[in-house]
Amino acid sequence: MTHRPHVLVTNDDGIDAPGLLALAHTACEQGYDVTVAAPHQQASGSAGGLTMFLVDERIEVSHRRLPGLPGVEAYSVAAHPGMIALAAVLGRFGPVPDLVLCGINEGSNLGAAVLHSGTAGAAMVAGAHGVTALAASLHLDFELEEPPADGSARYWGTAADVVGAILPKILSADAGSVFNLNVPNLPTEETRPLVGAAWTLAGTAPTLLPFIADFDRRASALPVGNLSAPGIKIIDGSDIAEVRNGHPTLSLLQWRGDTAIDWIE
Repeated sequence: MTHRPHVLVTNDDGIDAPGLLALAHTACEQGYDVTVAAPHQQASGSAGGLTMFLVDERIEVSHRRLPGLPGVEAYSVAAHPGMIALAAVLGRFGPVPDLVLCGINEGSNLGAAVLHSGTAGAAMVAGAHGVTALAASLHLDFELEEPPADGSARYWGTAADVVGAILPKILSADAGSVFNLNVPNLPTEETRPLVGAAWTLAGTAPTLLPFIADFDRRASALPVGNLSAPGIKIIDGSDIAEVRNGHPTLSLLQWRGDTAIDWIE
């Protein structure tokens, strides 16, 4: 019997997010065995956090039915996506997944912003435990900087199409590989070809601006200093540069662990 890959789909925008639904549909269309487990509420910026929201010392986990996916087991979980990913790779939502899909995030995850993302954080948690993962995001930075008065379209289908096209290659990658995909918020026919792009910590993205603005607004008793905002450093060939040029960009998230500290005797 041919093995059907088991895929866990999660996100940080919450169980009712349209990007999550688009991603789950894509995985099902590929013929994979899909389970969805996502936070019960918005959890952006939670990185790989293991926070759980307790009620009477219990974590609420409730079954959900997702539109158009009647046979898919779906769970709303009162926890951050990092905790959900950890639980999944340890067998808490059925068989250990062959792949963890995170997203589709409403907003890009580029440069240093990756460190703060619950979407990327869940993917990195899975990878750290030997399960291949893909974090997928919709690049909305221009819209976030200057939101149109009448709202803006979200081309979830564009991102879902890119994910569907690369899933076989992602699944064949070395176990524990963590990929980061950012797709321009454009109709499919207006996007340029997918490129592999270097991920670098040297840059960040406007997705961080609302978080630091909220901190400034809510924090009290802080000394007044030289306030600054997260900056953007665009390096040729980087994920930030390529997605701003209309290319869906795929990056490998990895840390250098092969360099010893040479000054310790």
